[in-house]
Parts: sequence; structure tokens; C-alpha cells
Amino acid sequence: RMSAPTGDARADRWRAHRATVKADLIEATLRAIDEYGPDLSIDDVVKAAGVPRPKLYRFFTDKETLFAAVGERMQELIVQRVMPCFHVTATALELVSSALTAYIDLVAERPNLFRFVVGSHFSDDHSRTKLLENGRNLSSAMTEVLAAMVRTRGGDGDHLEYTADAILGAVALGVLRWLNEPTISKDELITQLTPVIWGAVSAAATARGVVIAPEEQM
Repeated sequence: RMSAPTGDARADRWRAHRATVKADLIEATLRAIDEYGPDLSIDDVVKAAGVPRPKLYRFFTDKETLFAAVGERMQELIVQRVMPCFHVTATALELVSSALTAYIDLVAERPNLFRFVVGSHFSDDHSRTKLLENGRNLSSAMTEVLAAMVRTRGGDGDHLEYTADAILGAVALGVLRWLNEPTISKDELITQLTPVIWGAVSAAATARGVVIAPEEQM
């Protein structure tokens, strides 16, 4: 992300240039993951980006830094796909189902990106274990949605990030199993996971003194 302008035109142009190049390198890495899979090498990234390795390391100090930025970008893509589902008139259960469908649709379109990010969360590979801390967009967005649902009904909406992380982690593992062992259709996967998410959301709200009916308009 770009910081605020300094008033120094030359410095601001350089920072804008760096931000653009970094964004381009991140997108190139996403394409490389799509093509070469979640266990890609830096050589694969260099090939996809069409830049020499020294240039890559001028903008990202090491592989861990680059992969953390890629993880954050993937979460941004998920947020961009999922969050519009929460701004339409629907029942509580329909919102959960539509958001899950948008999420799984993106995963199906770019399965290697999903494997890369989710696999890093549950991997012992030190170079990618910080992705969860560095890419909080999806968790933060879901926490805000849960908090709003609870607060508008008079409940305590504080510290719901733990609930959001638990829901996201459970869904991610279920979707990862489906990608690796697609024994059911995408629609059946959505049918199975929707009540899991709804149950967690409903139970979390109930624990805070709020009852949300599945057929309730949001």
C-alpha cells in the first residue's frame, strides 16, 4: 500500500513507481502459482514476471516477504468476491449460502492459489508460516460482518475475530479436502458447508444474547 504523499514530487513519483512494480510482481506471482502450483520456486516467479532475480529482490527482500504479499492479495480477491453478498436483501441463511458460493467459485477458478494460501497456514514450512498474520483481510472483513449482525440486535460485538478465524479455518479445510478429493459436486459441497457456517454464526450470536432466525431478513 502507498503511504501519504510527502510533498516531494520526485520522492512521491518514485514511491508510486515502486508500488506499481510491486503490484505487478505480485500479480505475476499469482499467475506463476496458477501455472506451476503451490510449491513453485522463485525461478518460476522470475520466469512468469519476466524480470531478473536481482530486480525481484530489490522490491521484496526475500521469498517470505513476497509470498506474504501474495497471501494478502489472495485474501483481497476473496473479500472482493464475497463481501458484495452481504449488501443485498436476503435472509440470514441465504446470505451465508451466497457468500460461501462466491468463495467456492473463486477457489474453483484458481485452485492453486487457494492451495498455496491455505496450505501455508497448516504447513511447517517456515518461509510461509507468517502468511496468516500478514494477510488478515478476509478475517477482518468477516469479523466486521459478524459484529454488525450482533450489535444491530443489541448484543456484544467485541472480539469476534476468534469466531471468524474458527469459521474460516474450518471452511478452508473442508474446501481443501474437496479440491484434493472431489468426490461430491460443488453444489453438494455448498449444501454441506452452509449449515456448518450458519450453525457457528447462530451459536456465536446466541452466546451473546442474540437470536438470529435463519429466515430473518438481513
